[in-house]
Amino acid sequence: MAALIRNVVLNPLVTGPLLILFTVGPQQVREPILESLKSYSYYRPVERGLLALKWLFGLGLAGSVHGFLSELGQNNFRLRSEKHRYDWPNEIAVVTGAASGFGRLISEGLAAKGIRVMALDLHDSLPADMPPNEKINYYKCDITSAEAVNAVADAIRSDYGNPSILVNNAGIAFDTSIMATSPEKLRRIFDVNTLSHYFTVQALLPSMVKQRKGHIVTMASMASFLSGPHQMKLGPHADKTYRNRGMVHYCMTKSAALTFHEGLAAELRTNRLGFAAPEIKLTCVHPTWAATPMIAPHRSNIDKTGMTVIDPQLVADAVVNQILSGRGRQILLSGGMDFLSTMRAWPSWITGGIGAVLCE
Repeated sequence: MAALIRNVVLNPLVTGPLLILFTVGPQQVREPILESLKSYSYYRPVERGLLALKWLFGLGLAGSVHGFLSELGQNNFRLRSEKHRYDWPNEIAVVTGAASGFGRLISEGLAAKGIRVMALDLHDSLPADMPPNEKINYYKCDITSAEAVNAVADAIRSDYGNPSILVNNAGIAFDTSIMATSPEKLRRIFDVNTLSHYFTVQALLPSMVKQRKGHIVTMASMASFLSGPHQMKLGPHADKTYRNRGMVHYCMTKSAALTFHEGLAAELRTNRLGFAAPEIKLTCVHPTWAATPMIAPHRSNIDKTGMTVIDPQLVADAVVNQILSGRGRQILLSGGMDFLSTMRAWPSWITGGIGAVLCE
């Protein structure tokens, strides 16, 4: 339904021609259609229909202009893509958390386009069910250690050259309330989901700047815009331990990922790093629940809420296509719930009420 509204009802390329047809179109075409519409109602159907069409066209046009300007702003107000700087068969991409989920699919997608992928993960090797690919090279790396990240970055440069693409994908999640979360778990989730972004960027950004090309992808979440238990009591037969569950820590790390993305963009744009690098493109991706191993333990509870669980391939394809476009962007893959990204601007009585309804 959301796609129908966005692609048809609020698409000015659809409503615009219809508006022209019904207002200034050829009389021999316009009149039969209007007469036919009048037969379906006795109370000013045409006038009301035209008014609605004008509103839809106006809203759609405003949305299109807003989207264009937003995308332009995310690319340092450059109209031209940076695609001309890349020779894809000779580019090197680093993907963290590459052994499963989004990371695996993104690695395979980039490799399919001829890009050499440096796949990073904690395992000794890539999973046995991942088909061998000469374009994918595996490095075992604990991305929560700056020393380990720097060592692997040096090894990659020595073995293959300077990476021009970085996908900060690795992430973990667990399901405990604030009071039930141990210090060890809390440190671990921030180390993986937040601090690792600092370490990988610090290790790889300087060489991107020297090459005058680079694309850094931050895998955030729709949880970047929300906070709360996110563990709903599903009726009278719900698990009685639900009060010890929650995802506040996860939401915090994904909010931090978005903030990191925005802050890095500002520093690259304003010479805060000692250099300006408008050629470096940044993309932040916000998927909703996707059918990855991370959510597998919680899938039954998610399904009971009626929330959409999207295909992870959609997310991977969006990332790969954005990299190939040579432009940066903030990508919402919300399963029709893009409006959630605006919740920070809503009145507290609305957001607080929603949280109370969902979580109690």
